[in-house]
Amino acid sequence: MSGSSRQNRKRRVFVALDPPVELRSEAEAWARHIARSAKGLRVVPARNSHITLAFLGERDEFEIEEVAGALLETAVPATGLALGAPAWLPKRRPRSLVLDIHDDRGELKELQAGMAGALKSALGWKEDRPYRPHLTCARTGRGFDPSHLRVPVSPSIAFSGQSVTLYASHLGPEGAEYEVIERVDQ
Repeated sequence: MSGSSRQNRKRRVFVALDPPVELRSEAEAWARHIARSAKGLRVVPARNSHITLAFLGERDEFEIEEVAGALLETAVPATGLALGAPAWLPKRRPRSLVLDIHDDRGELKELQAGMAGALKSALGWKEDRPYRPHLTCARTGRGFDPSHLRVPVSPSIAFSGQSVTLYASHLGPEGAEYEVIERVDQ
């Protein structure tokens, strides 16, 4: 493959902490319970659950290689995590029902800061918003109004990260599907 055609191929990518399968399944079941009484709420399947560390958008193959290198250099364990309260994000015009993540030991914050620093050095990437760790459980459709919906208490689950993964996101009519590019087990 020539260098110019290689650089023109872009993929939508992000880096995420993967929670345990059991937690993903529990979050999906919790969201399905809510979606039964809420028209226009699409549940995120357990296979797609993750805690985003850095959303990088469209990147060419060379940049993706740089991100994979940063991942390998900076992935540190994140333990002592727990599911927190449900929230609608963003606060104005909510599009996602999420569960906040408690990070009492600060390990997730350290992991995200290390990743952000490595990505800034490698690509000049910088997040404009403060980091808010969360697990997205459902997405809203157009015109959805969460104000009438009573959201139950979230599952109370403590956990540790299972892996840190660089994903490519492929958007389709049924939602996003994720492809693993690089993964570091915790």
